[in-house]
Amino acid sequence: MNLTFLNRVSVRERALFTRSLSAMVSAGLPLVQSLTLLTKETSNTYFVAVIKDIIAALEQGETFSLALSKHPKVFNKVYISSIKAAESSGKFEEIIKNLAEQESKEYKFSSSVKAAIAYPVFIIIVIIIAAIVLMIVVVPKLVIIFSDANMVLPWATRALIGTAGFFLNYGWIVLVVLIFAVIWARYFFTQSTAGKMFYGRVLISIPVIRDLFTGLYMVRFSGTLSMLVKAGVSIIGAIETVGDVIGNPVYEAILKNVSSQLERGVPMSVPLSKAPEFPAVVSQMVAIGEQTGKLDEVMASLEELYEDETNKKITLITSLLEPILLVIVGLGVGTVVFAIIVPIYQISSSIQ
Repeated sequence: MNLTFLNRVSVRERALFTRSLSAMVSAGLPLVQSLTLLTKETSNTYFVAVIKDIIAALEQGETFSLALSKHPKVFNKVYISSIKAAESSGKFEEIIKNLAEQESKEYKFSSSVKAAIAYPVFIIIVIIIAAIVLMIVVVPKLVIIFSDANMVLPWATRALIGTAGFFLNYGWIVLVVLIFAVIWARYFFTQSTAGKMFYGRVLISIPVIRDLFTGLYMVRFSGTLSMLVKAGVSIIGAIETVGDVIGNPVYEAILKNVSSQLERGVPMSVPLSKAPEFPAVVSQMVAIGEQTGKLDEVMASLEELYEDETNKKITLITSLLEPILLVIVGLGVGTVVFAIIVPIYQISSSIQ
């Protein structure tokens, strides 16, 4: 295969693929022909190679779900379970349409949450870069001027010069420590079980971002569960699949417990009500769905509720962050200006 360096398919690319495939299948095109057309519309060469491999498997008589399961990095368990249910139920067109809608909603909602977090992170990175340039380039030149003037400097100027001197003398040590810290953190939080659990717990514990990520996980839980149940996947299989793709090991552990409780005949709402990570409304809605036999519809309503509430919180947080960041930047700039301008003014006054 002619694979790209990263060998990666984004959520956006997969959502577009599913939506296009749904439209073609709904129009009456055979599956293999639809996939062949999609190879011509996809710009990601790795994804093209994956689709061609799926086409080859289909031509050899394999089922679509089996062909997809050979590429777990591209198609997650929800995707494969939905297609498998579509094949067994004969509702391929309907289920793939629902899958396309769910993929698009998941992509749009996840993107909005990430965008809300990316904005302050970007501002902080810009501030750090500006501070480094100031310390390395500007301050050393001012030190020469101030030392020749032989005067008592304000506290802000002394602090600025001291900080710049520290980074000039020991900056390489700080850089090495930061590099090793990033490497260690990347390994700890993405590879070790304890690190993943700790990171997952942090995301749903820190004020402000806690509400965003809890909303994200509830949307993912309710929307995915609704789609799988509607597709005909067993409730135990659906819960296990949701746990695998929800994206947080804390919720994954809870859903594993829910699955084991279901196997013993305990209603799903019971273990959910005992998990504080799940808001009370979730277990209550699940109980209603279990009692009425309309769990898929109730979960779809719950998804809409959390999606709407989280979007409102994203708008509120973004609107509050802008003035807060402006104040922080203003204070930083004001301090630097004070540290530089005041001694320069004193020098010019003494010359006069």
